[in-house]
Amino acid sequence: MFEKMQTTERLRQRVRCFMNNSKTDKVNIVVIDNLLSNAELVSIILRSCGYSVKPFTLAAEALDYLEGTKDKISLVIADLMLAGISGHDLCRRLRANPKYKFTPFLVSSCLGDVEDRVSAMEAGADDFINKPIDRDTLITRAKSLVRTQALYDELIDKNEKLEFAFKKLQEAQNALISNEKFVTIGAMAQGLTHEIFNPLTIIGGNLERLNMRIKSDRLDAEFLSQIITSTRNAVKRCTKIVEALETYSAEKINSIETANINDILKSVCTLFAVKLKMMYSIDITENYDESIGEVECDPRALQQAFMNLMTNAAESIGKDGSILISTELTGGGITVTIADTGKGFGGADMSKAFDPFYSTKNRSLSSGLGLAVVSGVVKMHKSSIDIGNGPSGGARVVVTIPADLKLDANSSIDNFLKIDR
Repeated sequence: MFEKMQTTERLRQRVRCFMNNSKTDKVNIVVIDNLLSNAELVSIILRSCGYSVKPFTLAAEALDYLEGTKDKISLVIADLMLAGISGHDLCRRLRANPKYKFTPFLVSSCLGDVEDRVSAMEAGADDFINKPIDRDTLITRAKSLVRTQALYDELIDKNEKLEFAFKKLQEAQNALISNEKFVTIGAMAQGLTHEIFNPLTIIGGNLERLNMRIKSDRLDAEFLSQIITSTRNAVKRCTKIVEALETYSAEKINSIETANINDILKSVCTLFAVKLKMMYSIDITENYDESIGEVECDPRALQQAFMNLMTNAAESIGKDGSILISTELTGGGITVTIADTGKGFGGADMSKAFDPFYSTKNRSLSSGLGLAVVSGVVKMHKSSIDIGNGPSGGARVVVTIPADLKLDANSSIDNFLKIDR
């Protein structure tokens, strides 16, 4: 009677096992044993649970199959004592293959000493089952390892989706940065038009004066020298503005070059000064330490960072004020200070200033990435930034750049923007 009850319970377990697994994706298991009877026994037990099982008696054949198959293998079960290739070597070879680096490996062996178990685990096995194999133990171990593999696959899949989502977020972020850059250029357009129009007016006037002298036959060397010098200076002024605008609007960031920090700041001021003076009555005072030498950096990224800092300063001032730009070569490196006479930072602003999308301005007018980009550029250049308020009020930002800065060719602002995964 007791034996009949046991048999009935075993049948129920088989049905439950089959029903549970028949609803899931196909699970492929490879079984390797020197004795065909053992391999078939394990296969029959696992097939009763709905698994697809491929039995082998030769390790070399099993290895060829594993390396060539396109099917997803969820579990490998192998004896330690195999012909040609030992179970230990088989496990090591599979672990060396990226395809099977994390595939569960279950050892089934009559060698059940502690040393045998340890050697199997050291070879890369995940679990150990003694022969003769107990059916229930085999099913329990197999289900546990298959479930572990399924969870690992799910983790990999979710991680890939997260990586894809993060990449898309970075692309969207870069689009916002690019958009903010061209919004800034648009805002500067009036000032730049005026700044370029002035030297063009000088050039036009010089040509008119030259034409009048030619008609009256009153050309002389001194007059020609004055005209040439005046025209050359006007052309230089236009060229300087166009070059600064071209550098700022360039799409290519992450270009490592040798440049002088003073020159980068001067190009920013060239673009910014006229607009601030005309539209906001804001004066820019520049004070450069000319002993500063060149460093390996990303000039466009630094220009973007300094432009963002000056934009923040101007918006904080609003109307009638001044911005001080200064550099100094100290023992700590190249110090760039941007100070303004605006409202300064509030306590909450300083703690969140570098957080992406944080802004005290109208959401429709700001992406909230200005200082986040600054922070990313500073970190990319192995530098530091300190924000605070000056003794007389207004914001004061200090960026310290190593005087011997050398960037890796693969340095990228994307790696330093503070966006959590």
